[in-house]
Formats: sequence, structure tokens, C-alpha cells
Amino acid sequence: MVKRMNVFERTTQPRLGGLPWIMLAGAILSSSVFVLSGCYDEAQASPLENAHRSPETLAEAALEGLRAEDSEALDALRVTREEYETHLWPSLPDQEHVPFDFVWSLTGPRSRKARREVMTEYGGLPLELVKVDLGEKIERYEGFTLFQEARMTVRRTDNGQVGMIPLMDTIVEMGGVWKFLNFGEHL
Repeated sequence: MVKRMNVFERTTQPRLGGLPWIMLAGAILSSSVFVLSGCYDEAQASPLENAHRSPETLAEAALEGLRAEDSEALDALRVTREEYETHLWPSLPDQEHVPFDFVWSLTGPRSRKARREVMTEYGGLPLELVKVDLGEKIERYEGFTLFQEARMTVRRTDNGQVGMIPLMDTIVEMGGVWKFLNFGEHL
């Protein structure tokens, strides 16, 4: 069984500074542009902005945001309020019993809190994707599917530790592209 990522401890090595950091940042930016350009070609027909072609490319984009300590990049991978209300909410059974604004008032802040916690704990760490597990709790609706137990297993490239990182929670597949519905606070 793979352990939760909290076994990762920051090393006492200082963060990169100066020219090596600039070179590393340039390499990450270049790979981001390459990965994202491939994702947007297929996602253009999707109503979801910044969607990715697979759960793996979505997870890779999340790890890039973590490595770069870029909260905005992570936020762009999550379904927006407008996308949720317009494209998902009308098909969900809760919409008959609970107002959307109430659901969003719970979901939005919890996801932002989870993102902050993950960024604080894992931001800047050298992480690579090992695998994505979509889990067994799958809900199919007209036009999209929710994977409510999605998890990503990662490896630290500096010491080889492997574990699950608590970022993926529920992800949505719509029209062949993928996006986080929300970020998870726990495993």
C-alpha cells in the first residue's frame, strides 16, 4: 500500500538561487508551454477552460504548479463557479433540493483551503507523477462523469520517496477532457 505523501519532509538543503534557478524556471516554463499547447488543441471544443486531455496530463499540470509554487496555475485547473453552475449543476440531483449558491459557498472555500495547505506542504518539492488512480466511486451524468476518489501517486526525485499527494479529490471528465471539480483536504 502506498503511503500518504505526508512522509515527505523538506530537506535542509537551501532552495536554488541565482543562475541555476533561472535555468530551472526556464525549463519548467518551456515544458509547460509544450504540455499545455497539446492539451488546448483537443480541449477547444470543451466548455471547460484549461481542461486537459487525460487525468495524467491534468495531474502533471498540477505538479508543475506545485513545483513552481504557482497557486494561480493550480486554480486554473479547477472548475470555475461559472462552469460549475452552467455545465454541471443542472444535471446534478442536488440542484432540486439545495440552492447552487449554498453549495458553492461550501465547495469553493474548501478547495481554496486545500490548495493552500498542499502548496504550503509540497510547493517547491521535486515531484514527478507515478500514476493516477480514478477510484471506484464514479457518477455518470448527462454530458459528464465525476470521479470522486481520484488520487495521484508521486515520487520525490531527490530521494525516491513515493506517496499519495492530497490534491486530487473529485475530477470531472466532459467531452473527453478533464478538470478538477475541487481539491481534496484529506485522503
